[in-house]
Amino acid sequence: MLRRSSLLVVVAIACTSSPPEVGETPLPEPKGERCATLNQTVRPLFPTAMPTSGPIVTRRSDGVIVTHGAGRVRPRHEREDRFMHFEPRYFEKRSFAFTIEDEVAAGRSSLKVTYRPIFDWAEPGPRTNFRAWKVYGEAGNGPQSYLFANNNVLTTSGPLEQTITITTNARDRNRPMRVGDIMEFEFGIFLKGFPADDTFVVGAKSYYSDTFRYQVGVGGLTPETFDTTGWLGPSTQAERLGGDTTVPHIAFADGTLVDPTFAFAQLALNTQAPHQQQWLEGRRLFHTDFGTGAHSERGNPVFTEQVGKLGPHFNVRSCQDCHAHNGRGVVPTTPGTRVDTLVWKLWDGGPLGTQLQPQEAPLMLQRTETRVVTLADGTSVTLTKPIFDAGRALKSSARMPRQLVGLGLLEAIDESVLLAAQDVEDCDGNGISGRVNVIDDPVTGEPRVGRFGWKSEKVSVRHQVADALLLDLGVGTSMFPEGGRAELDDADLERLTTYMRLVGVVPQRGANTPQVRRGGELFSSLGCAGCHFPSLTTGTTHPFEELRAQSIRPFTDLLLHDLGPDLADDSARADASEWRTPPLWGLGLTREVTGTVQLLHDGRAGSVLEAVLWHGGEAAPARQALVQASAEDRAALLAFVESL
Repeated sequence: MLRRSSLLVVVAIACTSSPPEVGETPLPEPKGERCATLNQTVRPLFPTAMPTSGPIVTRRSDGVIVTHGAGRVRPRHEREDRFMHFEPRYFEKRSFAFTIEDEVAAGRSSLKVTYRPIFDWAEPGPRTNFRAWKVYGEAGNGPQSYLFANNNVLTTSGPLEQTITITTNARDRNRPMRVGDIMEFEFGIFLKGFPADDTFVVGAKSYYSDTFRYQVGVGGLTPETFDTTGWLGPSTQAERLGGDTTVPHIAFADGTLVDPTFAFAQLALNTQAPHQQQWLEGRRLFHTDFGTGAHSERGNPVFTEQVGKLGPHFNVRSCQDCHAHNGRGVVPTTPGTRVDTLVWKLWDGGPLGTQLQPQEAPLMLQRTETRVVTLADGTSVTLTKPIFDAGRALKSSARMPRQLVGLGLLEAIDESVLLAAQDVEDCDGNGISGRVNVIDDPVTGEPRVGRFGWKSEKVSVRHQVADALLLDLGVGTSMFPEGGRAELDDADLERLTTYMRLVGVVPQRGANTPQVRRGGELFSSLGCAGCHFPSLTTGTTHPFEELRAQSIRPFTDLLLHDLGPDLADDSARADASEWRTPPLWGLGLTREVTGTVQLLHDGRAGSVLEAVLWHGGEAAPARQALVQASAEDRAALLAFVESL
């Protein structure tokens, strides 16, 4: 395995199919004239294990399993309207942490739950409730209804600390708990602010929490549900695309998602304190207009500290403007329409810099070009390419804002994994020759592996966030000052970074249907998995414990691949037709989150099928295999991708 240190030189072979054993000396050249050694000196992004709050799940010497968790308040129960929403002032005093001490693995039937809010509970008056062991289809209200078999009041055990002990499985006739039981639980939260209280929280005071699902005798939270109405899952590890960060299915009995617009806007399931509060404060920044300080959601106060930081040149006024609900940008389809959420990268911009802003020249959709592709079964598919115009002759390229899901997990993948995945000389002869983009760290100048951006030109989530703040909003940071000023301080930059790192990944849906299973087989056999790696494992040195050692299914290798002249940008650069393999997790919810499907770097593809048919270069064999596939196989493949 790769030994990591801050001085390590990482050496990768240009032709390999699995991570090589790498030491501190160069590897021998592989045999064969076409396979040369590719020496790349890179610095690990996280060279050693950073300080952390400690493991999420531990076992004490007495056999008791201890699990740590955290969350935010919710306006309603899990399967009710507005559950996914963020109520006014969600970022103020409305998060909590909890600990579960589990004696079941030690041969006893006892769970002690300790609740630790960041603001005091109401007293006297309503008390904090603990509801456990969810039962569906109860109370005579049909299969949509549910109740909790247990509903008790927590006992105060210290400042900002309350506890309760559970001794039976109340969902199953109050029998002793067993290893493998799943205990659903939620908190009923009442914050200080009622008439008899001595201090007050501004705004609403009564809330619910997530329905958490705890693995009795095993430890840790799970997104798996035991909803007897028929919408189960994700029941297997493979369906948990984001590993332990994966959020549960929140769906009605017919499988319809609750508030799918917010599918990409939820806190990672395994989040640890104090990250849950930093995440909420980062979300506030994400939704803040940096000119007026206004929040994009009604009922929230003006963020006065951020007023007047916008510009002087900017594409949008807030992060939310480009990435509504953490989704993709939206490009107009009517020629002559101004384009607001797609950015225009420049390579010969001179005084215009590296990105065009509307104050310099508005970007317009000038026209569209179409072509028809006929599939082997006679189906005709129309492909449409947008042609943009800024009224200037510039080497340039459109960039569609991407969905913001699972970024922290991608950041946590070891450099050794990505370096070993590349095959620059196509030594295995499969036509795929992806490469790592090695770029200089914007702070230290050290060479690092690029991970984010359409061209893998950003080394970290912090780099991505700071770059967008400067170029899209005109807001300077210590990483990229604007006019020599760091307008957003490092603490706020870290809050935004935490928010981006810990957005929960949605699970795969319908994985057990025959069509989706068949589509998964075709995904590999037709060649899609050659670039869209189905599974990866994160490393062990990321500063966030939540992101370490996670088995994930992002369907990307994070490498640059040549996709042929049809997808080349107008930069006239050698890498014009090279693009980072985009992750596919969450792709099937694109329409629900953004209201439309617009894929690829300029939004030209209105469906997964159209996106594949634009592929060329290294992806040409996979594209041709899809063209030749039967209608049944094609439908299965698309169903699989859209289940992600």
